Formats: sequence, C-alpha cells, structure tokens
Amino acid sequence: MTSYLPGELATLVTDEGVVVSTPDRLAEVAALRERDLEAPTVVEVLSRGDLRALPEFAAVRLDGTEARILVRGGLVVRVDGFAVDGRDATMWTEATATLSPGAVVEVAPLGAPAAGPELPLAGGVVRSAGVTWRPVLCGTSAPAPAAAPTPPPPPAAPAAPHAPASEYTVVRGSQRPAVPPPAGPDAPTTPPPSAPPSAPPPAWQPTGTVDPSPEHDGRTITPAQLQALRAAAAPGAAPHGTPPGAPPSAPPPTLRPPSVPVRPSVALALSTGRVVPVRRRVLIGRSPRIQQVGGSQNLPALVTVDDPYVSSTHLEVSADGGRVTVTDMSTNGTLLARQGRVPVPLDRGVVTEVALGDVLTLSKGLTATLVPAPDEV
Repeated sequence: MTSYLPGELATLVTDEGVVVSTPDRLAEVAALRERDLEAPTVVEVLSRGDLRALPEFAAVRLDGTEARILVRGGLVVRVDGFAVDGRDATMWTEATATLSPGAVVEVAPLGAPAAGPELPLAGGVVRSAGVTWRPVLCGTSAPAPAAAPTPPPPPAAPAAPHAPASEYTVVRGSQRPAVPPPAGPDAPTTPPPSAPPSAPPPAWQPTGTVDPSPEHDGRTITPAQLQALRAAAAPGAAPHGTPPGAPPSAPPPTLRPPSVPVRPSVALALSTGRVVPVRRRVLIGRSPRIQQVGGSQNLPALVTVDDPYVSSTHLEVSADGGRVTVTDMSTNGTLLARQGRVPVPLDRGVVTEVALGDVLTLSKGLTATLVPAPDEV
C-alpha cells in the first residue's frame, strides 16, 4: 500500500507514477491527474508554459519494469538503494531504474527525514512531506487458473484439389480468386516452369497505376512496363497495340541495379570502447527513440548507453558525403571540444558541423570522438 507523511508539498499518486512539487503548484499537480506523466507533459504543466518559472519537482513514471525519473532542486528519489537528486542539474536530472517485484520508490526532500505518522493512500492529490510508492509491475499479478483441456478437433475431411490459377490473372490490392481455365480436350496446357512466359492475351489491359508511396524503391515496374518487356523479348514482334506501319515505340525502361550500400567514412569512438560507424544517422541515448524517419533509407542506428546522466535521446550524428553534423537533443547538454580549443556547449536543437578528432562529452563518464571508419565495416 502506498503511504505518505503529512506536509506542504503538492503530491500526486496514480497507478502510472508519482509527482511531487512545491506548495504553490497544487493546482498544476492536480491537473496532471488527467494527463499522462511523460516528461514533456510534466515540465509543461508545472512550468505553466515558461521554463524560467519551473519549480522544484520530482516525477516518477512506470514504464514496464522501469521507473523513469526526473528531479529538479532539493528533492530526492530513492529506488531500492539507488538515489537521484536534482541539486547539480542546470534544469533537471533524468535517470532510469529497473524495478523488481515488490520494489519501493521513495520521494522526499533532501536532508533529515520528516517525522510523523505515515498515512495510507490509494491514489489522488494530497499535501505531503514525502511519499512511499509501491508500483504494481506489469505481469506480476496472480496468474489466472488454467483452462480445462479441450478435446482435439475431429480430423478434417480431405480437401478437394485446387484448380490451377489462370496464367494472366492480375490481383491488385484485393483477394479476388483467379478464374480457372476451361476444362476439356481444348483446354490450354500449362507451360513447364522453365518455359519463358508468353505474351498477355489481347483482352488484358494494364491499369497503369504507379505506387505513390514515398517508400517506393525505384526498381518496381508496372504491368504496362512488364507487357512491353515481354513483347520486346519476342523476335521481330511489335509491342502490343502498335498499328501496322507505325514507327517503333521507345525502348522499354531498364531496371536499375541494386543500390550500393553506403560505406561509412567516419565513426564514433565511445569511451566505453565501442566504435559506431556513421552511415547516415546515429541516435545516442539511454533509450533513444525515432521521431521522424523520412523513408527507409534514412532509418537511424540506435546506440543505447547505460548512464543515468544521459538523456533518453541525447545526441544525433548525421553524415552526408564528407559532411558530418551533430545535434544536441538532451536536457543536461553536450560539450564539443576541438583540438587546441576550449570545450563549448552545443546549442540544443541546432545542427553543428564537426570534423575528425572532435570530442563530444555527453556526461562525466561518456565521450564520443569522431574517428575514421574502420576498414572492416
């Protein structure tokens, strides 16, 4: 059972998490009861839309078997001996803690613990001097009783053999069955698998529809192009639908060769010992997430690091030809150190060009150095 100590701090307890803030934010904390407890939502509501007015706060959100923690100012979050506070953060501190069944999460002010009787709390908004939350993890509830075994179904009757599908049936975006060929002595024989495909019958007309999806790879051909290729393969045959005496039509389109994989020219040498080639985009963070892709060719590589001072999605590194850029996406910031220069913080959300030898500091224990890509990639 969740419990709390009576006090003055505005406190919210739900099945999803806990939020504790200063006494003047009671209305904002109560408003979060109807909202999700994602980090952007908590910060927006508590700051009243102005980050300069963001108060001291602590927020813990249950995410599967992990606790997502945000702390600002003189509050501390303790999870089974793991403690996070916001004293040294410019804005706030982010961390993630893995929860075990029966884990206890404590949120309280820094300093001496408050005295007084602990009161039970099933959920809601109270004024407290600290709260002890016992989250219910997914999949830890009592298992449901096993269902009685059901007898095996009777053996199904043998299915009738399927008629062969028509050679020229074209199904586009539907489940229409193919029209079977006529039976009897005059029925056409199906060519063996090694025989080349014959030209389509005169009654068949292509739709001419081209896939408008942005994921089109440029190597898919339409039925009309396939018809032209088949007609051109027949010696001395004119394309279907060409009147006698008409000049020959344009040659059929040629298929593009498969695209050559992008060979990286640079890589990131992490202080953990890992070397990550930068082919197009790389996202580094404690739990990096993709916001926008813009096509399968631009799918980024995700690099996960175990560091409580690194944001969920901390840094983006992009390579376009010989140009390499970085974008800080964190809350605690990223330092850029060039050879012979004083390290400077990156502007959050601003694309900055970097070069070989530059060192990016994501936290006290994690750096990434831009190096040439290894030959064995």
